[in-house]
Amino acid sequence: MGYNAKVPPEFFDVIIIDECHRSIYNLWRQVLEYFDAYLVGLTATPDNRTYGFFRKNVVSEYDHEKAVADGVNVGHEVFVIETEKSTQGGTISAQQQVERRERQTRKKRWETQDEDEAYSAKQLDRDIVNPDQIRTVIKAFRDSLPTIFPSRKEVPKTLIFAKTDSHADDIIQTVREEFGESNQFCKKVTYRVAQDRLNADGQVLEKGEDPKTILNELRNDYYPRIAVTVDMIATGTDVKALECLLFMRDVKSRNYFEQMKGRGTRTLDKDSLQKVSPSATSAKTHYVIVDAIGVTKSLKTASQPLITKPSVALKDLAMGVMLGASDSDTVSSLAGRLARLDKQLDDKAVPPPALPSQQHRVTFS
Repeated sequence: MGYNAKVPPEFFDVIIIDECHRSIYNLWRQVLEYFDAYLVGLTATPDNRTYGFFRKNVVSEYDHEKAVADGVNVGHEVFVIETEKSTQGGTISAQQQVERRERQTRKKRWETQDEDEAYSAKQLDRDIVNPDQIRTVIKAFRDSLPTIFPSRKEVPKTLIFAKTDSHADDIIQTVREEFGESNQFCKKVTYRVAQDRLNADGQVLEKGEDPKTILNELRNDYYPRIAVTVDMIATGTDVKALECLLFMRDVKSRNYFEQMKGRGTRTLDKDSLQKVSPSATSAKTHYVIVDAIGVTKSLKTASQPLITKPSVALKDLAMGVMLGASDSDTVSSLAGRLARLDKQLDDKAVPPPALPSQQHRVTFS
């Protein structure tokens, strides 16, 4: 970037860089380095490159746990679903009839397997599709909903993260079958407008929809109850009514995983939640991560559930702190319980002061 007399290096005093974990590189770095100004970066998910660029000069930090304790965000719980195929892989036996599918067109043909073929857990749903494994996960999720959300009559607004577009289609079909619901119950949200789904005779089985329309319905309408995505609403999109995130894909990046979890942290008052989930009895108190792939067991996870002692009664936690207990598990569990209680108070309660609704806000200079 060359010198410009109309906009000299001293033109700005301060430059504020939003989402600075990804906007300080490549094309824009030369712009930032051209100007002789103070640089202030804002991000919810800083990485090592971000700390390096700002020479570890952290001005302020507001983390997820503090935001939950303050009532700015809601915390999460983890519910694990494990299948043998998702952890160990499997084997396709010789002489078994297998279905070959083209990735793009999803055209199918049947072949006889020549020899035994082992596949790993990482190949599942990318190179190898095991419909029974997908069905097992969806059945377990369906059957566990009364335990996860005991007071609900309808399925809480749920977002499922799939590995690929084809994987998303398999999940959607299975969800509709296992829940016994129509097409409007579960829809796919991707970057591209969905194509019409046709039968063998070329008749339209399901009309393609604009993803923006589906996203708006997910936010404001009763249907869809479940949305399936690969990347589109993994980051940067607020759907405050989401109360459940079902991971059917693993994530290698810690920052990306934190951003995906951020889809569930947004707060929502009781009246707004009841508009889309009528059986809700309070404001949104927490969200649930349903882990069907082992994504929460990785070291990449940065934030942990605030309530680490769910079986200890609130009065016992309070009594422990009053008597001098200061260990992190007791203090964080009490903070999390009080934050949930605040969400369940009636309309006469005074809400906490509004703060930036971010999962983890760090300011650099």
